[in-house]
Amino acid sequence: MSPLRRLVPALAVLSAAGLALTGCESTSGGDAQASGDSGTFTVCANSPYPPFEFEKDGKVVGFDMSLGDEIAKDLGKEKKFVQANFETLESGAALDTGQCDAAISGISITDARKQSVDFSKPYFNDQIALLTTKDSGIKGFDSVGDKTVGVQQATSGEDYAKDKKLNTQQFEDVELMFQSLESGGVQAVSGNISTLSKRAESNPDLEVVQTVDTNENLGVAVKKGNTELLDSVNKTLDRITSDGTMDKMNKEWMGL
Repeated sequence: MSPLRRLVPALAVLSAAGLALTGCESTSGGDAQASGDSGTFTVCANSPYPPFEFEKDGKVVGFDMSLGDEIAKDLGKEKKFVQANFETLESGAALDTGQCDAAISGISITDARKQSVDFSKPYFNDQIALLTTKDSGIKGFDSVGDKTVGVQQATSGEDYAKDKKLNTQQFEDVELMFQSLESGGVQAVSGNISTLSKRAESNPDLEVVQTVDTNENLGVAVKKGNTELLDSVNKTLDRITSDGTMDKMNKEWMGL
């Protein structure tokens, strides 16, 4: 992971055991239901959102998926992945309808979202960043002017760009957003440094021109009132922080 990223003290990354579990995960479309299957721990995420969730060799992997593996292991269950629109995750709709047991998708903990879902302890601290092409002339949020900034809908990157009163274009997922930047549809994109820096690493024509520390903590979301599952998730976070698994996850997915 780029050195521009910053971890909270509680953060760390996947063990070899967690990676092994990833290999046997099951996947499902966005309309799948958890259906009360006591043998599975169903995780919703909006992929692609590397390094948190993305497809590799036919499987959805990444930091969040490895975290889901560790929670499932402690629950004695198999993790099941469900693709979902991010708006249904941050609003709690996917949890309320039983589409999944937990949403693990780089979701920032905010007071507004706490009205709809219950969050775990923070597992990552992120920053807002601005990504653009090297020849755009844009040096930061304050120099965007009337150029168009791509944002993923319902994200903190969108909120920050709108707070700056920038001209924004909304995208359903980050891959479409990045493609628009690379084809000239938008002139910059606003989002989390973890994801934007990964794109810059893979495309030499792109660069992160500004990061803003908004003290943005990511958490696992569960249905409001599901204290039993929330307690289990927090216990897993405590375990993987103390036994070194988080450190291994950071090295595997974030390059830290």
